[in-house]
Amino acid sequence: MDIRYKIVINIMALVFLIILARLYFLSIVSHEEYEKEARRNITRIEMLVPARGQILDRNNQPLAINSLGYSISLSPYLGRKNNLDTLDKEISKIVSLLPNLDAKQLKDNYMNLYSSYNHNYIKIVNYIPYEEMHRAYTILTQSDNIKVSNAIKRYYPNNSLASHVIGYIGSANDNDMQKDESLRFVGLVGKSGLERYYNDFLQGELGYIKTKVDVLNQTVEVIDENLANKRRDMTLGIDIRLQKILDTEFAGKAGAAIVMDAHSGEILSSGSYPEYNLNYFIDGISNEQWNELINSPNNPFLNKMINGTYPPGSVVKMGVGLSFLEFAGINEYTIIDTPAYLEVGNRRFRDWKADGHGSADLIKALRRSVDVYFYKLSQKIGDEKMASTLSTMGFGEKTGVDLPNESSGILPTKEWKLTNRGEPWLIGDTIITSIGQGLFLATPMQVARYTALLATSKLPTPHFVKKLGDEEILFESKDVLNDFQKSKLSSIALGMYQACNEKDGTAYKATSASPIPLACKTGTAQVVGIPQDIISRIPESQMEYYHRSHSWITAFLPYKNPKYVITILVEHGGSGGNATGPIITNIVKKMNELGYFKNNTMDAKN
Repeated sequence: MDIRYKIVINIMALVFLIILARLYFLSIVSHEEYEKEARRNITRIEMLVPARGQILDRNNQPLAINSLGYSISLSPYLGRKNNLDTLDKEISKIVSLLPNLDAKQLKDNYMNLYSSYNHNYIKIVNYIPYEEMHRAYTILTQSDNIKVSNAIKRYYPNNSLASHVIGYIGSANDNDMQKDESLRFVGLVGKSGLERYYNDFLQGELGYIKTKVDVLNQTVEVIDENLANKRRDMTLGIDIRLQKILDTEFAGKAGAAIVMDAHSGEILSSGSYPEYNLNYFIDGISNEQWNELINSPNNPFLNKMINGTYPPGSVVKMGVGLSFLEFAGINEYTIIDTPAYLEVGNRRFRDWKADGHGSADLIKALRRSVDVYFYKLSQKIGDEKMASTLSTMGFGEKTGVDLPNESSGILPTKEWKLTNRGEPWLIGDTIITSIGQGLFLATPMQVARYTALLATSKLPTPHFVKKLGDEEILFESKDVLNDFQKSKLSSIALGMYQACNEKDGTAYKATSASPIPLACKTGTAQVVGIPQDIISRIPESQMEYYHRSHSWITAFLPYKNPKYVITILVEHGGSGGNATGPIITNIVKKMNELGYFKNNTMDAKN
């Protein structure tokens, strides 16, 4: 046989054997793997994200809502090499109709998410407002490669109002996604305020729809579905009408204000000032806006209600006075000599009144804020008993308010000072602690809660949320006082009443116009020093202002039938009554106008 013929026969036989081997591999060895791949290619799972719950005030007025618009997605197959020209053409079409979009950014968005294993449309634009999409919608939806879907964007209709309470949402980062895998689909998460604290509720639960698709990615059959839960709305105790009054009163000022139900702890209005526009953070804050906020010496990002810690000054004198009644062997009518100063060693601790008050019982000491009364009796009971009473009343601990990252403040003791300062406790520490100065630091929320305790004998949990969905949320009030302490609250209240309603009371001039009788106490907290990072942001012309003392007033009302607590701090306001009294008076007038006292005519002044 011709050698050439043999070679041809052998080559043909070899090719035939190779083909047989390949057929065996494809049909037998790789059958299971290709079967899995085929199933993967025809099954598509689309995650369904529910609309984020709205946040409403007590009268169902919107505080955080969702604006309706559209998103744009592209076919998952345009990233293949032979389809890249089509990808560019579709993106060019989108940009020609929506010129505010950037073609390069859209392509980057697509390619960052592209995968040969992905069979779901790839979202390249998260949100386009309805009015912008209206003209482009008909043209874009004619393309099989472009998918236009309904979309929502968070919107805060009142801009900066209650910004530290409501908070804002932003893009979820890797740390967020590690804690909650669903955020890989949701994409957004609460970053501050109630948006963060109640994020899991507002976000809702993911759903899904599993479908069979053909080679053109068209749905053939729905295999399984679990529809996303309905939107979860949240209702607050906040009254937006009162909130607007706080904003008006704090225009040009820094500080905090809280209006709270004295019994339940439900907060009716509350603010930290200055505030900031929540909508800045939805589309990305500009460098100019960011620099303006971070360079302000008034710390607009600090939630001063729960994170601002200040010497409470004379507003703690009610709690200290209650400790005197229990441990100093006196009653509320025991007269104590109160000269212009108390001399201890070579140091004089002076009263705020240059020539002193002569003498005082506890009622007068509260009405006139007699410092020497507290200096003297604090020496008699000592720091431990005083701190024990104040601790019972909630100082030095978190209030439990439903906002993230609350501060505890500092209730100084011998142990605390030694541990944190490495210094021994001195007699002077006891003296200045008795008037809320020195190492003593408290938040406005702690002072408001403590004032509610004085009014009702119960220590409530301050809270903003009234209802989650249709479910009303109840918070705990603690019964922390013993029977003796409760029996003396009426005497404490009398001293507070006189501070606002007797002509020699420290708050009389500033609060006498209130239509509802208050029981109140003013306070002045000295500014010991200004942090260096703040000093660098303060113009020299304003330096004197930032050395001025902080001003407090805290009150419950009506005096004989306590329903509400109002606590106000004005940073660098000077004397407490002058800076805070007019604010609290205007708040009470608005509450009266809105009908908060209408059920009992005895609440009003005669």
